[in-house]
Amino acid sequence: MPEAAPVLSLIIRKFRSSDMDAVNEVLVRFEQALRRQPGFVEVRHNAPSAESEAFSTIIAFATTDDLVAWEQSQTRDELVRELAQYIEGEVMKNQLLGIESLLGQQGASPHPKKWKTVLVLTFWVLVVGAVLNWIADMISPDYPTGYPRTVVLLIFNILLNSYFFLPKSMALLHRFEERRRKKRSGP
Repeated sequence: MPEAAPVLSLIIRKFRSSDMDAVNEVLVRFEQALRRQPGFVEVRHNAPSAESEAFSTIIAFATTDDLVAWEQSQTRDELVRELAQYIEGEVMKNQLLGIESLLGQQGASPHPKKWKTVLVLTFWVLVVGAVLNWIADMISPDYPTGYPRTVVLLIFNILLNSYFFLPKSMALLHRFEERRRKKRSGP
């Protein structure tokens, strides 16, 4: 029985820069073959940048069985062999089973509705913003208001909400909803 959660395959490698035209030609055929594969969801290529010479490909499939079928296909093998002649160094390959793990959740838990997330985030943006303004006024009342202060306060507001208040609040809301759901369904 196929796993119900979507899966990702991440491939990181470095191609010789002199061969990029040939590599791009093979990657176009690679994408075309992927699009014909049952269960294929999406493919993304991240080209090398100034920070990294690595070329990464992220492929999403609907189920683990779909990904395994692709990896065992003759078409994929031929394309991988063709790409291998242009690769410099090692190839790193990972499979991420269950995209929920990327989102910080364990297992298949229901995602909150967007309006709930927006409501919680709006609440915390207003509260944290007011508290940060109050703290800034207490610490340095003579500091001029305006752009620099607003930018600093905005950065702290975003960091506090992104990494602390929003995740904790959403987890608390999820636990509350689970308890409510269990009480409704009975023992």
